[in-house]
Amino acid sequence: MTKRTRHKEEISEDLINRLPDDILVNIISHLTLKEAARTSVLSNRWRNLWTFTNSLEFDASESLWNVGFGNLEQERSKYINWVNNVLELHRGSAINEFKVRFDLCDFHQSDITNWVYTVLGKRVQYIKLDLWPGRYGHYYTFPKEFYNSIESGRGLSGIKFLRCLHFKTVNVNGKDLELFIQNCPLLDRLCVDHSKTLVRLRVIGSSIQLKYLEIQSCYLMEEIEISAPSLLSFRYYGQAIKINIENVPQLVDVSIRGSHTFRVTYFVGPIISCFPQLKTLELDSCNEVYMQFSLFELPKLIDLRLRVTTPNRESLLGLTCIMKACPFLQKLILQLNDHGRRLGKKRQQFPKYSHQHLKVVELHGFLGRQFDVELAQYLFQNATMLEKLIIEPSRYVRKKVLRNCVKMLEAK
Repeated sequence: MTKRTRHKEEISEDLINRLPDDILVNIISHLTLKEAARTSVLSNRWRNLWTFTNSLEFDASESLWNVGFGNLEQERSKYINWVNNVLELHRGSAINEFKVRFDLCDFHQSDITNWVYTVLGKRVQYIKLDLWPGRYGHYYTFPKEFYNSIESGRGLSGIKFLRCLHFKTVNVNGKDLELFIQNCPLLDRLCVDHSKTLVRLRVIGSSIQLKYLEIQSCYLMEEIEISAPSLLSFRYYGQAIKINIENVPQLVDVSIRGSHTFRVTYFVGPIISCFPQLKTLELDSCNEVYMQFSLFELPKLIDLRLRVTTPNRESLLGLTCIMKACPFLQKLILQLNDHGRRLGKKRQQFPKYSHQHLKVVELHGFLGRQFDVELAQYLFQNATMLEKLIIEPSRYVRKKVLRNCVKMLEAK
């Protein structure tokens, strides 16, 4: 090492050491927990700085790939000890985010509940419990005492600082979630994924600050009722359910998708009243959905994503209805799926329509079938301002077929 290089390193080290502790802690908070802990060996001053980090993300999910079933309980014990030790060492007065991501279940209820109590006591803003895959039939459930504390307002004062809740393979029901929503005045994001006990959910109230609501794969779900003036985004994936949406003047982002067996038209009706204000929309589509678009206009929509569940010539060319209904659409993403079923009646081809604003089109699951090529050609001909066409082939398509399709499109 030259004298000049050594001198530069000494200056750099000296500048870092001049920084106050709160700035150093802020820097450490952007590291992973394991990286943050390693800074303790730098010097006496750094030994305990990492214990003030405001970001606690315990993600060991990748290690599960190398764990045999017989060793799973041992790995769970290691993980639980890791979280317990870090929380015990943590000296900070506030936590921005607390994330757990590992295969845990109701057998570990005591530890998980204690973690939540601990971080709520430190005014945590973001809690994520991702316990996937968990043990079927034994998903983690908050004890009754926890909800009693929320309802009574005693012992959980830190809950008022919560801004985001994300539960995956955590059993919560509608009343549980409504307790969180009503008692967390700052809560603006709620995501529930793979709950076996969520059947009905009511998100209703003029004072509710919730802006983002996402419900995924809760297959016993029957009904969602929403009346939330601050809501910006609603995303649902699951079975066909009853949806009632009203008083959502700020809603601009909607995604409604489901399993391959549900009737997609069942979902379109409840959101039609929101069409004029939407900016992004994601739906499963079939011929009936196209006809719904032909009856309404979405003047603000700029981003549309469709999973084409009935890929046939009529349904693909039915995009004319969408292009007319969305005159300012800028981005269109189509996922081409073929599950061997044909929903709806075949219709005659729709007339062509020249679209003046569509700039980006993505076709995913491209198999090189005749209607796949016709769709690409149709978009070339009708999107007069198209700047980019991205084709992502299905893994099942043969390279020779794909090369022939590219030649055909280039010729056009």
